[in-house]
Amino acid sequence: MMRVLILMLSTFVSGGTNRVTTTCTAEACLTLHLEEERFEQAHQICVENGGNLVTMRNHNELEIVKSALLASGERSVRHSKLWIGLELVKGNCTNFNAYLHGYKWTSEPTVSKYSNWKKSPSRTCTEKRCVSVSLVDGLKWTDGTCRDSAFYMCTFLSKGMCKPIAFDKPGDVNYSLPFLTKPLNQNDGLAMLPHGTLAEIQCNGSEDGVTFTSLCDNKNGPFDWTTPGRFCARDKISCKHKNGGCDHLCLETNAAGVRCECREGYYLTDDRVSCVLRINCENSPCKSKCVSTSTGFSCACPDGFRLARDNISCVDIDECLQSICGEHKCRNNPGSYFCECKPGFGLLAGKCEDVDECTEFRCDQGCLNSEGSFSCYCHAGYSSSSDESGTCIDIDECVNKPCEDICFNTLGSYKCSCRQNFTLAENGISCVPTPTSQNHEEALITELDQLADAHGPSTINPLSHNETNTKTESTKRSESFLGLSWILMCVLGSVIPLLLLIVLTSVFVIYRWKRSKKAIKKNATADNYCWVSSGLEHQEKEQR
Repeated sequence: MMRVLILMLSTFVSGGTNRVTTTCTAEACLTLHLEEERFEQAHQICVENGGNLVTMRNHNELEIVKSALLASGERSVRHSKLWIGLELVKGNCTNFNAYLHGYKWTSEPTVSKYSNWKKSPSRTCTEKRCVSVSLVDGLKWTDGTCRDSAFYMCTFLSKGMCKPIAFDKPGDVNYSLPFLTKPLNQNDGLAMLPHGTLAEIQCNGSEDGVTFTSLCDNKNGPFDWTTPGRFCARDKISCKHKNGGCDHLCLETNAAGVRCECREGYYLTDDRVSCVLRINCENSPCKSKCVSTSTGFSCACPDGFRLARDNISCVDIDECLQSICGEHKCRNNPGSYFCECKPGFGLLAGKCEDVDECTEFRCDQGCLNSEGSFSCYCHAGYSSSSDESGTCIDIDECVNKPCEDICFNTLGSYKCSCRQNFTLAENGISCVPTPTSQNHEEALITELDQLADAHGPSTINPLSHNETNTKTESTKRSESFLGLSWILMCVLGSVIPLLLLIVLTSVFVIYRWKRSKKAIKKNATADNYCWVSSGLEHQEKEQR
């Protein structure tokens, strides 16, 4: 039905890099601009020319846009983005419970129940978002930043349309459309021209060079040129030449040359060549909508309604009886319906679809999306908070005393340490004594290892795996023998000097003692005289 109503006008205007393709229907004209612009600039250009960015408030408008894109004949259009007049104003939040998800049309009416989202738009309350479509996506709506550049299409509503100027003999005509800066001519393959178009006509071979003008208007009833009739008339007209200029039937007469007539259901206009569908709905009994046909009329109903048994009235269609919302609640409205989605679901093209909550950064660390819900999880070393807010709290591992000595808690982990004179073992938990000067074996082994490292790797070829296994025991015995030898050498190195000191001290003491003894003996001789007893002591004892 829609394709029958569309009367196409397709032109291509080129001026520098600005390329415009124009298409007209019975009610409006569309201009496809093949110069990429940002959303705001594209909207401003359409408004300044008297139109608006194209809309898709229903399936019919989508088909009109699709036809206009295909009629352009431009290959680049098929894979390119095209702005449509749908935006989320900065400061407004995305609303998944609404058909347009919070977006609004840039022209009246700003809201509609029809939606055609490719996927759920981004959730935001602070950024302006704009919508584009593409033929490769079936003209599905896709949101994005308004700072991107894309082709765009303007729509210009018209009260009516006029057919192109008719000529009896060759002539030139230029059409000035209200929303185009460059005139078009009959060679652009025009089919219809919108209300307000000015035509400038000049017949070829005219001696006076007079230019005729005519305006597409509806002053005389149906839309037609203000100067009706055919231009550049011939002396004799025949039905064999372009059907005599008649829309429908051409009849040749001896008096007037040709006479035009219309098929049933149409009537002849004042130009005597054009046929217009007879308006049969003026006194129709239709309660909602009347459609004129060649045989009369028929009643029709808007979307969401159907004809009643009397074929005149319209009754509401209860879409909820068709289980259109699935497991979700359905609310029937006059001419439409509304799905009440369960928590975790949002409206997408009128249906409830799962919302991926993980894209909304609801979890502190890890997130797992599920049908109608989601769950948060924490990384190792953290635990979930008890308030189910998705926050992860660090676990203090030191409470369980995992270290042998000192424990330091860190974010998501812990670290062990040791007191003075102890070193952390390779397992990162235990503590071992730090090597000192008293432990001669360990100190010497450590020093030898450092000397070996300082002199670089050994020039001896490494043993193979089998050779290593066979020499393991001998190596252990050699290491044990070397260890005992070093211990013996250390003990002897400490004892021998001590013994030498004791011997020397003893010799010195003995020497000093001998000399002292000789001196005492010499002093006791009383100058080399001997003491002899006189015998008086014996006599005195006898007298007593």
